[in-house]
Amino acid sequence: MTDKYGKSLINLLSHKKSFFDSNDDLLSDLKSINDVYIKQPRRKHCKNCNSKLLGSSFVKQNVKYIICHKCEHLNGSHEDTDEFCSALYTEDDGQKYASNYNVKNISEYNKRVTDIYLPKAKYLKKSLLTIEKKPELLSYVDFGAGSGYFISAMRKAGFSNSIGYEVSKSQTEMGNSILGRKSIILHSKNDTLNIINSLTADVVSMIGVLEHLQNPRDVLSALKKNTNFRFLFISVPTFSPSVFLEAVFPEAMHRQLSGGHTHLYTEKSLEHLISEFDLKKVSAWWFGADMMDFYRFIYTSLKANKDTQEIVEEWSKVFIPLMDQMQIEIDKKHLSSEVHMLLEFPRD
Repeated sequence: MTDKYGKSLINLLSHKKSFFDSNDDLLSDLKSINDVYIKQPRRKHCKNCNSKLLGSSFVKQNVKYIICHKCEHLNGSHEDTDEFCSALYTEDDGQKYASNYNVKNISEYNKRVTDIYLPKAKYLKKSLLTIEKKPELLSYVDFGAGSGYFISAMRKAGFSNSIGYEVSKSQTEMGNSILGRKSIILHSKNDTLNIINSLTADVVSMIGVLEHLQNPRDVLSALKKNTNFRFLFISVPTFSPSVFLEAVFPEAMHRQLSGGHTHLYTEKSLEHLISEFDLKKVSAWWFGADMMDFYRFIYTSLKANKDTQEIVEEWSKVFIPLMDQMQIEIDKKHLSSEVHMLLEFPRD
């Protein structure tokens, strides 16, 4: 098993401009989502290991979070009910949620693919090459494909036999208009397990998806039982320094633990998941945006205060050159806000 650390945050800044410019509106939207979430029934069992939910806890933006005493997974204290998930993902055909990923034109779409998703596809290819001579001959399915950014990246990386599945009608339509008809297949979230049971792909990818599923354990069980699948490529958000920064900056838009992220993985909870579902780690890429969050929180705080507005650009001059160096030290400790893992299903 090989580990990789770090990825430059400089290119990411241009894609997160709205986080800086629209902080108040985005914060208001997330608080509205939290208002729906805290009205849902209490979560009694860990989202990751299913043990009774006990452990230390804290409250952030009116939501209580509990660190599982068994696997150290970070759980929001309410369930991801049908009502909550519909309000977040599929109401208005998913247009509001899709706005988080919308672009103005094909040029912006391709830039997002190049800067964010192509490095993921290249990493997947490099990891597969350690155990597969010709990974381009394998078949790929991207679950939670959104607007098809990762599918586009996979095809650029040589994985021509790749399609996606998505529950948002608006994102599916946008992706297919760019990638070609039936590149992304629209489905109901209630059909997820049936689709997984019937697929014949070699590799299934879930980029920023596992944490959004209502029943990730059921999905993992279905993936394990379908012997057609050989590999699982995931990207998940983690209980990282960004969470502590969010607790300190309540008036900043929270990226890591808010909205659809009602629970977060830790290295220990991922190890538990891998062990329970008989998976084998092929590779892991630890990189995060914790220091970008830190930069953004200070930036928006300075800008919001009329007494400090004039030094906002000085803060940028000071911190941006330090950002990558500081982040990689976090990444090396396996504490980054995100981790990619290629996992293998042992098959007889």
